[in-house]
Amino acid sequence: MEKALENLKSVVSERARDIDKNNDMGDLINKIKDSGILGLIVPEEYGGMGKGYYEACIAGEELAKVSAAVSHSVVVHGIAVDALRMFGNDDQKREFMPKMLRSFATIAITEGRGGSDVGGAVSLKAEKSGDTYILNGTKTLITNGMFADTFIVIGRTGEGSKGLTAFLVERGDGISTTKINLSGMRGSGLASVRFENVQVPESNVLVGEGKGMRVALGTLAPNRIPFAAMGLGIAERCLELAIERAKTRKAFGGTLSDLQAVQFMLADVAVEIEALRRTIYSIAGNIQDSSYEGAVVKILSAKVAKKAADTAVEIFGGHGLNMSSDVERAYRDAKVLDIAEGATEVMKLLIARKIFS
Repeated sequence: MEKALENLKSVVSERARDIDKNNDMGDLINKIKDSGILGLIVPEEYGGMGKGYYEACIAGEELAKVSAAVSHSVVVHGIAVDALRMFGNDDQKREFMPKMLRSFATIAITEGRGGSDVGGAVSLKAEKSGDTYILNGTKTLITNGMFADTFIVIGRTGEGSKGLTAFLVERGDGISTTKINLSGMRGSGLASVRFENVQVPESNVLVGEGKGMRVALGTLAPNRIPFAAMGLGIAERCLELAIERAKTRKAFGGTLSDLQAVQFMLADVAVEIEALRRTIYSIAGNIQDSSYEGAVVKILSAKVAKKAADTAVEIFGGHGLNMSSDVERAYRDAKVLDIAEGATEVMKLLIARKIFS
């Protein structure tokens, strides 16, 4: 894992600015596939590395140091793999796990009416016809949507939250995509994905009809921990850049690093990064309550990443707002942590339920 990750980081680092500028990974997609990193949490019996959330956090953190977009893409792929690992049957795993070793996957839940309200917002229809389901509808804000070959799709087969079903869907006829031009984590293949009369065999239903909410919530909760590790990587890179800038930027007869006010600014960021790092890896190594713990680290990660990016931009001054600046990109990327994989206010609701239970 370590060698594959370091090699990939080196390649991504050279292209990170272009990925952001063009909102496209280009042929880097193939290099990611060839790196083997997509098999990080695929069980060994299917050819993968068989790693867990701890290692997924390391990958998310390290890749985010060079490109949050690439990190997000790999983390979301891991979410789809984990859905199959936790909720797929043996036949489904034998068919799809080997494919996920060398091709991207994603989980498609969000629709135009909302994302965090899974039970109420999903309207994509999945109508049964014999031993086949016919899918019609559109998912939006889907990371990897532009290039994923496998989708975990949450569709509606009945009323209410118990009327949702999770499907394994392969890219093919009836699936079309439209790229979304988001301000942060650009290049992660974010797209609206339209399903028009897409036929899915009954054998591709995860767990069973009406179990889609269980799949969605059960998968997202623990994977918010690797997602939070992305924020750690963003924050660490911002601190590193800010320290370098403070040491070299001349001001008032010395450098910025000579000023106690600047020292204290960066010391505060360093403290919060250290706390975030220890929290993430402590939880990742021994998950007790994934819903609560995932919400905690996701909120903390967004706060620390945004603070680190904001501080770095201040240290850089006007140059920090230049579109070619790494800290400006980090500033935009960090905000996505508040929204993707469950909005911060929804995370607070999950925490409140726990502490008042």
